[in-house]
Amino acid sequence: MNTRFRHFGELYSYLEEQPPKEDFLHHRIADGWRTFSKAEFLFTIRYLTLAVYENGWRGKQIAIVVSPSPYWVMLDYALMLCGAVSVPLFTNISSKNLLFEFLDASIHTAFIESKEQENIIHRADKSIELIYLGEHKSGYRTFGELVEKGKEIDKENPQLFDELLYHIKANDLATIVYTSGTSGIPKGVELTHENLISQIHATSLNYQFDREKDVAFSFLPLAHIFERMVMHFYLSKELSIYFADDVKNVGILLKEVNPTVMTVVPRLLEKVFFKMKLKAMEGNLIKKALVSLAFYRATTKDPYVKASLLDKILDKLVYKKLRLALGRRMRMMISGGAALSDMLYRFYLNIGAPVYQGYGLTESSPVISANTPKDNKIGTCGKAFPGVEVKVNADGELLAKGVNVMRGYHHNEKATAEAIDADGWLHTSDLASVDDEGYITITGRKRELFKTSTGEFVFSAYIEQKLMSNGWFEHALLIGDGKPFVTALLFVEPDFLGRLATQMKNTPRKALESEKFKIMTDKFITKLNKELDHWEKIRQFRLIGDVLSIEEGEITPSMKLAKKQLMERYHNEIEEMYRGHL
Repeated sequence: MNTRFRHFGELYSYLEEQPPKEDFLHHRIADGWRTFSKAEFLFTIRYLTLAVYENGWRGKQIAIVVSPSPYWVMLDYALMLCGAVSVPLFTNISSKNLLFEFLDASIHTAFIESKEQENIIHRADKSIELIYLGEHKSGYRTFGELVEKGKEIDKENPQLFDELLYHIKANDLATIVYTSGTSGIPKGVELTHENLISQIHATSLNYQFDREKDVAFSFLPLAHIFERMVMHFYLSKELSIYFADDVKNVGILLKEVNPTVMTVVPRLLEKVFFKMKLKAMEGNLIKKALVSLAFYRATTKDPYVKASLLDKILDKLVYKKLRLALGRRMRMMISGGAALSDMLYRFYLNIGAPVYQGYGLTESSPVISANTPKDNKIGTCGKAFPGVEVKVNADGELLAKGVNVMRGYHHNEKATAEAIDADGWLHTSDLASVDDEGYITITGRKRELFKTSTGEFVFSAYIEQKLMSNGWFEHALLIGDGKPFVTALLFVEPDFLGRLATQMKNTPRKALESEKFKIMTDKFITKLNKELDHWEKIRQFRLIGDVLSIEEGEITPSMKLAKKQLMERYHNEIEEMYRGHL
């Protein structure tokens, strides 16, 4: 039995050789769950592979623009098995970026599931052929029709599928995943079968699962390489997998599914924490006092120190009830996409809901390092993943090397050369330190790029320039690194403020604080937000009338913002914009 598969064709064959599994994939529908057996999953992939091969898609890029589901996974596998290149896309990005991605990847066909997606895609490019996932739409082919066509092909030529698998090579291009670059222009990360498969094998060494007992819950977008890679791993281990229909329903579904494992982003853990606390605080003064003690203890105690009598009492009276929010069986939450605060890390470990923080990039398929049940250190993103080498260069930047590192950026040799040096080291653009035990800690960003707590990158310099484009603001400071959304501090240009005050026949201070100026700024930012991807949109802002000083270290002699200093000075204003959020 080949457990050391090298590409997705060999993984498919491996799954065929394993015992049957009836409760394999579960798709949320209106009145419950639609369950796919492993056999149905594999046969559907087989038929889709044959159909898309007959379409002449071998070697071509095909877009998947549908919600996470078993159908998404089947499409992904079928495209890779027939020799096509799977290109997962989001529709909630700007039309400009969407059009760029279609053109850059030379996409001529996209799988979709709604009229809204059809409109978005055809606004970008009307020449794109659309194939609907669900029921028949006039003028369009459907997923079901392709499956039926594949069945016919399989009857006529039962050897063709095996021939297609035979021709797959480990270094074949499997997918192009688009990610925003520091220039603000999306970059297509080319990942091979070997890149992705190497992560499955590495994950197997760090985390142990039982195909009969473990249940995985998936709610993150499969267009994100993090969730997609983990999904490949779940499938390789033949876990029972449940797909959420909507992220808003996660709380309900967790109690219904009672999973043992799921991948998360810090933002979800933040929301769960707040909901737990709000609900637990309901009751009389005695209960509130007990809950306050429990939360204080859980967020401050070293989870690796032996539990005291107090901890055992709190577990029985409070923590046990808190764990129910995650279901009755959760034993592993793997967090990625952004840094998890130390406070939340301690909290979940102390209440008995193990969480393991990892780190990676799309360019590394994506995991570079991760904490594990064996090695878990709060404040770090773990040790280097099996098969991955890391080092910190003289500039303090984290570099990584391994079979997981991308082939390069699609149609962008210059960016590839900047990202991967002549010795094969991937430059992450993240500043880091590695302690004596090998744990990696990310200490900052090398470039003007930050990541929100939902795992999305924001190119701050570009948006800050846009904010200053109308002449109202002398400086703009975008905030959002590790935060749930983007906000801004807007430093008003003194001459403009003077003119506005004259028009209003009032003092500059009164003009700054006026409802009129706030409405003007609201309209300006609303217009700017239309040009931005949803995770870049500015949700809150504060107007600042202070003149920044070189002497006080607020700006440099070259008139660049001393951002750390300013965030400290305007800590209260920033906290106010994120009130109710971590």
